[in-house]
Amino acid sequence: MATESPTTASQSSSVLIAVLARGMRRRIELALEPVGVRPRHLLVLSHLRAGGAAAQQTLLDVAGVDPSNLVGLLNELEDAGLIVRTRDRADRRRGVIELSPKGRRTLDRVARALRSVDDEVLTALGEGEPTELNALLARAADGAAASCGEPADDSC
Repeated sequence: MATESPTTASQSSSVLIAVLARGMRRRIELALEPVGVRPRHLLVLSHLRAGGAAAQQTLLDVAGVDPSNLVGLLNELEDAGLIVRTRDRADRRRGVIELSPKGRRTLDRVARALRSVDDEVLTALGEGEPTELNALLARAADGAAASCGEPADDSC
């Protein structure tokens, strides 16, 4: 007797993305563990790599955490040597966060770990399809971020 696939092409993209996210979440956590990075760390580190130094306030939206939790998250990253915190010379009240050289090296290790997760999870896709999926997901993520506005509100 043939077993029915738990997902079908007729399901909405939202449901399929949720199923995929559930399956990837634990794999990602396990892949990042040996590197010493958690998913919330990764959001901040990736933002800093892509956009350069950022105000601490900007990272609130990126990390999706409460201001009191952001301080703890940044403390963890600083204690690990992955970021450098300084004060803005123009406004000493404003904290500026940047990626350290160790943070850059760590992100290179993270990229390798996440490639192995992608390879494992996306094995059912044909040649070129993982790249196509990534491009489509990037466009969808950009669209979701744009529809939320800046800064993101609770509805996003």
